Amino acid sequence: MSNINFLGSASGLPLNELVTTFVQVERDSRFARINTTKKTLDASLSGFGRLKSALSTFQTSLKQLTANNLNARSATVTQPTENKTYIEATASRSASAANFDIKVNQLATGSRLESANAVFTSSDDVVATSDSILTFTAGDKTFDIEVTANMTLNQLRQKINQSTDNFGVNANIINAGGTTGTKLVFTSSVTGDGNGLVVSNNNSELDTISSGQLITSQASQDAIIEVDGIVARSSSNTFTNTIQDVSIVVKAETPAGNNAQLAIATDKDQAKQKIEEFITSYNALVDQISSLTRPRTLGSDGKTVTSEGGALSADPMPRNLMSQMRAMLGGNVADADPSLSTLYALGITFNKDGKLEIAGSTEFGGETGRQRFDKALDENFDNIAKLFDGENGISTQLDNFIKEFSQAGGLIATKEQSIRTQLDKNTKDAEAASRYIASYEESMRKRYTALDSLLASLQRTQSNITGALSSLPGFVNNAKS
Repeated sequence: MSNINFLGSASGLPLNELVTTFVQVERDSRFARINTTKKTLDASLSGFGRLKSALSTFQTSLKQLTANNLNARSATVTQPTENKTYIEATASRSASAANFDIKVNQLATGSRLESANAVFTSSDDVVATSDSILTFTAGDKTFDIEVTANMTLNQLRQKINQSTDNFGVNANIINAGGTTGTKLVFTSSVTGDGNGLVVSNNNSELDTISSGQLITSQASQDAIIEVDGIVARSSSNTFTNTIQDVSIVVKAETPAGNNAQLAIATDKDQAKQKIEEFITSYNALVDQISSLTRPRTLGSDGKTVTSEGGALSADPMPRNLMSQMRAMLGGNVADADPSLSTLYALGITFNKDGKLEIAGSTEFGGETGRQRFDKALDENFDNIAKLFDGENGISTQLDNFIKEFSQAGGLIATKEQSIRTQLDKNTKDAEAASRYIASYEESMRKRYTALDSLLASLQRTQSNITGALSSLPGFVNNAKS
């Protein structure tokens, strides 16, 4: 308003400051509740976001408690010599613990064919003067190459290597010169006895690069190993279930009299790691929820706030969630082995802070949590997974329960949507309050502008009266006396 800075100038009274004070008081009164509500809603929205993130992190640790991880087997290879790999091995969780002596007699290879000497003198030699078909076959795999009229040897090489149907045939040209001339060489990646590369055609012009006249410089062959003296063969360099539930990949022939050693054992270290990660993740969730639900504390006067409460201190959801999770963690798993159907049997208990631990001491005698845990790893290894994994396992129960809260459309998402709706309303309330304050200020200024004019008029009237009286005969003398 154009007269804002001049309010009170007529009367000489501080009316502008008075109106400003009234407006500020009204603004503070109106916005105190709105701002407090917004602060609470923002904190709650942030709190549910942190809760959802903490639950997601905990779910990740639950997904690691699978039978494949908890029942894992380690396959340790001792190579015959240092700095060279002769075999690699992996074992599934159903593999039996044992030690094996493995000798690699022969690697599986694909075949290699090459054209005869002096058939070609240059890579630019024409292979056929008419359109033809060249067919490549190895085992049950095959593909065709269309040879166009007057195609050169080098053009044929490129077309073979670029074919999208090629199952693993590589064509090369070696320009040897002299009596050898230029050679076309085919190598096949298809390994195993009886899987040699065969090249055929529908045009006699291509006979020189077909199997009838190609030289076999390397035949395809099986890989051969001996496991504890028992000979085994494979068409590839991978032996699957030669040792039941074990996969062996051979990389090189072992030196004479110096074989590789393979040890299959329960992978207790991995099981231990996954369980300890689960405990750590759960305890982090406990800390997060404790922080979110921390109550506000007051000073000795009962009024002064010494510590603000957590963002979700007034919401019962986090506490109910933790209560139900503790019940699942402390319960019995019906499908587990009777000797290992609770976390307590595995050595995992709650401490006084509600966190999980593998205790190294006991107040009541008997085995410590650490002793029970180590004993389960040593003597009851394959039953550990049944406690966590499976239809009614602890991790399965917890994961399904948490999904009710964390998934799209779940309980947390519903809470967040409700808060966002309230924030939208809060924004509209703030906008309405701003409009009211603007109207209120305008009204006040109009009133006090009128008052300013009235006071100024009264002051002028008083001044006029005083002046008129002072001009009356004897008024000054009488006034002085």
